[in-house]
Amino acid sequence: MPNKITYILFTTIVILFSKITLGQSVISHEASELLRIIKGKESVVDNVLANPAKYHLQINFTAVEEHQGNVKLNDYSLYKDKYYYHPASLIKFPLALISLEMLTQFQADYGVSLQTPIQSKTCSCDFGTDNYVNHLKQPNLDNLFKEMLILSNNEAYNFFYDFVGPTYFNKRMKDLGIPDIILRNRFYPSCAGPAAKMRGGIYFMKDSVNTSYSINCQQDTFQDNTQTIYLNDPNALTHNVVSLSSLHQLMIQLFYPTLFNKEQTLNINEANLNYFKNTISSYPNSLSDYISYPNHYHKYLIPSHLINNKDSSIKVYSKNGNAGGYISDVMFFTDEKNKVKYFLSVSMYNATSKYYYRRRAHYTSPGLDFFRQLSKILYNYEKEKRN
Repeated sequence: MPNKITYILFTTIVILFSKITLGQSVISHEASELLRIIKGKESVVDNVLANPAKYHLQINFTAVEEHQGNVKLNDYSLYKDKYYYHPASLIKFPLALISLEMLTQFQADYGVSLQTPIQSKTCSCDFGTDNYVNHLKQPNLDNLFKEMLILSNNEAYNFFYDFVGPTYFNKRMKDLGIPDIILRNRFYPSCAGPAAKMRGGIYFMKDSVNTSYSINCQQDTFQDNTQTIYLNDPNALTHNVVSLSSLHQLMIQLFYPTLFNKEQTLNINEANLNYFKNTISSYPNSLSDYISYPNHYHKYLIPSHLINNKDSSIKVYSKNGNAGGYISDVMFFTDEKNKVKYFLSVSMYNATSKYYYRRRAHYTSPGLDFFRQLSKILYNYEKEKRN
């Protein structure tokens, strides 16, 4: 495959599950070119790069160049989908999108909205989620999306698991041509057996008594998609799977949808899509109960020198994962002032010898140090190209 593919009038070329159109091009770079950019700048980065198997390292990097309406993407990857990692909360990213697809339809058909009050009456054994949802100050989809995407709340995730269900979610991933993103389990290990297959029990309330619409109890068939990665890891065969490269592509699709096949487009109206983008770029202190939380909370790939930055021209659209000793993040970074835009997705194993850290990777080195120093290197590289 040639390194550079230019697309001209009336020509469409399929790359992965995308189609590139007039005025847009993708340059696919060799792994050695990415290594040339990032090596020799920071010791913590060099240490991880020297031990990719130890850290189960994966990196996907796509730099964006825009000129007079034309878009060029410079695409790089290291160890793409080679090493297993626990996706943890990364699954919340695509789950939110499919939930917003459903909401778009419900808005048209039943007049419900993000602000419509809801009640949860679990059909499964997940009573903790019921308790969480029904005791929110304002139980509605708006607050639940923000809890799931900004704060990475697992009870909010469990609600949307019941809202969508694994079979429908997996079907939509297949319809969209997105491989190896598979929904299988709640984040509630106490709920198992036949009852765990039930979903629904969600009510959109017209008033304190009457409903506008309800998702009634139903048994999910747990229909999987074909899995092609991590087949030798038992955890990957029974739990959620998220291909980091596929999620990276999905993030690109949100911001450059014309690059993609129209038949493989998310069915989300513009208002809901903008709501999603705004939510994943928001910081915890945008929520009244979390104003003391720092901006870098759950945003692992913020360049290290911009952690405390308050420049409104800088946006960080991202979703992270942290469990099983692995950390991960998928990000679209934009600095309008300096004309720097890039997509970056990274996963790595970051456990220590202590059991607690094997269960949930803590903010230790190399972990977040590696993520943020890597992003800083790439930010500076892109910025220098424009000077």
